[in-house]
Amino acid sequence: MDRTTGTPAWRYDTRADGEAAQFHGEPLLIGDAIVVPSDTDRGDGHLYCFDAKTGEVRWKVSFGHGIATTPLLVSDRIVVVSAEGEVAAIDPKTGNVVWKVSPAGALKPLPYVFSPVTARGRIFVADNIGKVFSLDGSNGKTVWSTALAGRPNTSLTLVDNAIVVGTSDGFLNWIDAASGTIAQRVRLTSFPYGTPIFRPPLLFVLAGESKSKLLALDAKSGAVRWEQETPKEWTTYRPLVFGSVVIVGTQDKDLCAFNRSDGTRRWCRPVGQIPRGLGVSAAGDTLYVGSLSGKVQVYRLGKPDVE
Repeated sequence: MDRTTGTPAWRYDTRADGEAAQFHGEPLLIGDAIVVPSDTDRGDGHLYCFDAKTGEVRWKVSFGHGIATTPLLVSDRIVVVSAEGEVAAIDPKTGNVVWKVSPAGALKPLPYVFSPVTARGRIFVADNIGKVFSLDGSNGKTVWSTALAGRPNTSLTLVDNAIVVGTSDGFLNWIDAASGTIAQRVRLTSFPYGTPIFRPPLLFVLAGESKSKLLALDAKSGAVRWEQETPKEWTTYRPLVFGSVVIVGTQDKDLCAFNRSDGTRRWCRPVGQIPRGLGVSAAGDTLYVGSLSGKVQVYRLGKPDVE
């Protein structure tokens, strides 16, 4: 879409490839190409590569139930984790699969597998049962695997030399990236979900059951520095952290911004839709809001503060 007007520059209808797809993973921009993961409840989903300017399909790769995670760029390969637990490295120019492994074996597509992370040539992947794996980025071989006390319930996040993942038993787990040893476990007031965001020295985490909390934790110790609560759910599963603020959306169709350092509320405003995805312009003065109903809205933020 044109950033200033919202006019679509091009469209692609995934029904050309079967069942209409859903999009849970984030796109990956590589030069003049955009890589988009898609997933489906039935049949195959695809990993697409489009010409970012024209929308021409350069290649597509099918996976059973598709990919509900965010692709990684590891060296010169795109690495994805499918809904059924396949980890694949793909040549970004041709779409050819360089290697493919299933470190946890074949998985059922639900509950979702959460997004992986990469560091120092390794790929860190969680299954949807109770393990985290470290894979060699060059060939997909398992370096180590670690059993968790609960099912992984957040995307993986890299915090210095640790991999942090939330589990369904209500804990955040810090795993040493080199050895796979669980360094510490911190119990939250409710189960963590979404994608934890690390902005030194804080780790921002969503946690909830009947009510939801936005927690700012000390990234090393896990101590809670501040928290904000909503009566139902924070619906933007990846908090938007930029400058001096953190922005999240609610099931009550509000957007709220809080001071990054101490959690003081800056503002809350109704947007008429349930917010789901958030993005900000490079200048930090424009906020893009994707909603559960399919509408995209744009708001002016003014000059951003610097944290």
